[in-house]
Amino acid sequence: MLKSICDVLRGTKIMTPKKLEPKSKYAEFDLDGDGTVTDAEISRHHEMLQQELAEEKADTQRRMAWVAMVSMCVYAVLPLFPFIPEARLATLASLSDMLFLSQASVVGLYFGATAYMAKK
Repeated sequence: MLKSICDVLRGTKIMTPKKLEPKSKYAEFDLDGDGTVTDAEISRHHEMLQQELAEEKADTQRRMAWVAMVSMCVYAVLPLFPFIPEARLATLASLSDMLFLSQASVVGLYFGATAYMAKK
């Protein structure tokens, strides 16, 4: 008791680790399963969460690039199908410039960002 009072007076407070209550929402931070959450475990959990979010973002960007490439291919082949009337081909041609420009920019940005991050 006297030692802890002296430590508090000197400004060095001795802290005991926080024990978790049963079914605590912070139990996911306890990586080693000892029932105690340390700063290192919280930091490690935060790093793992950031890594998972970065992977999800990369997967989403990859899917967007694939959808853009597939939509450009489908739009390029669309006028070749017999069920498209010739009167609509002019409309398809006028829309194709903007569609290809926007979809190609999505694909180009994805590949550029991927190459940039690989160098970094």
